[in-house]
Amino acid sequence: MTSRTPLALIIGLMVLVCSAAAAVPAAMTAGAASPVSVTNTSVSPATLMPGDTGTVTVEVKNGGLEPVKISRAVLKGNDIRTLSDTNYGAAGAIGPGNTASYTFTVKADQNTRDGVYYPWFSLDYGGDGTLNTNVPVRVEETPLTTVVTGQPDAFTEGKKEHITLVVGNPRASSVTGITVTPTGEGIEAAQTGWFVGTLASSAQANVSLDVTAHQETDLHFDVAYHTGPNTHTATVTIPVVFGQSNTRAELVVNNIEVHGGFGSYSVSGDITNAGLEAAKSVVVTSDDPAVPENPYPEYAIGSLDPDDLASFELDFSAEDATSVPIVITYRDAEGTPYTKTMQVNIDQHQTFSGGAHGADATQPKDESIPLPVMILFGLVGLGVIGAILKSTGLLNRWRK
Repeated sequence: MTSRTPLALIIGLMVLVCSAAAAVPAAMTAGAASPVSVTNTSVSPATLMPGDTGTVTVEVKNGGLEPVKISRAVLKGNDIRTLSDTNYGAAGAIGPGNTASYTFTVKADQNTRDGVYYPWFSLDYGGDGTLNTNVPVRVEETPLTTVVTGQPDAFTEGKKEHITLVVGNPRASSVTGITVTPTGEGIEAAQTGWFVGTLASSAQANVSLDVTAHQETDLHFDVAYHTGPNTHTATVTIPVVFGQSNTRAELVVNNIEVHGGFGSYSVSGDITNAGLEAAKSVVVTSDDPAVPENPYPEYAIGSLDPDDLASFELDFSAEDATSVPIVITYRDAEGTPYTKTMQVNIDQHQTFSGGAHGADATQPKDESIPLPVMILFGLVGLGVIGAILKSTGLLNRWRK
């Protein structure tokens, strides 16, 4: 009886050890998923616009000592819907100390508004449980802003004008591939577009474009940009209305003198630039019915800065004409041509002043004494002299 007791104890201990050995691996398997955790989530682009497509990436790390079998990984949401990769079925296993990434293609509903949405991520370990977490996805409706910072006070037909804009990014994340394109009926652009590139959050960029308007129209600046793979556009419009610029060169003609007659004339005068911009390539000539003649068929002045004055002289012939047009042509700094015309009376010698605003020159009052009056004065004078000679007897003495 006594000899059997130690044997029974030994057998019992062996059974317990074997049972414990069999139970240890099962316990580790059951608890192997507990060290798995989400270490990072990312969204690209960082901020979606309503209707945008993007990607959500979830990184999971196994911090345990045993591999963890993954049977499924899913991402679900209402306002942020998963388009593909909805189910990583039979996803394999994550080794000890290793990290696994799960990327899902998502789309923000067109009716979403500004805010943060939380689609649900689930990692299924099979019989060992699941890991669940919400992934924050930001949606922002705000587009890029475009402001016109410089434009002419009035457009001139056929004149190249300089336009400056500022493109700003008020969004919470960067925007890429930004371009600005001028469009409009009758609009000719020196640059077909302007590439801005990438703008970080709260950044801005200056844009300079030269356009020429050939008709009154609406000038559009189309701004295209990308949020991830998504393309968006915004437009700013300015009306094109023709008028006279407040700063352009303004030529005024004064001190006009007309000499000559019998069909051949000479005209001289002064030209002053009363504007705020320089007048380039200033040339003065006469027009039909006048026929330019040497030595001054036309007169080249060149450049006239603001407040500058220059004189000119013209020679021409004109038959059966009482006035002729004097034409002044010039250009601005961009090469746009301008023309001023004024009428000058040539029916008699005269000296007068007038502005080159297309108005006729005003004839001054003739201060000379008419010829019949001069003859009458001569006859009266002779009569007076004769009377004096007769009364004094000088006439009789002269006859003797």
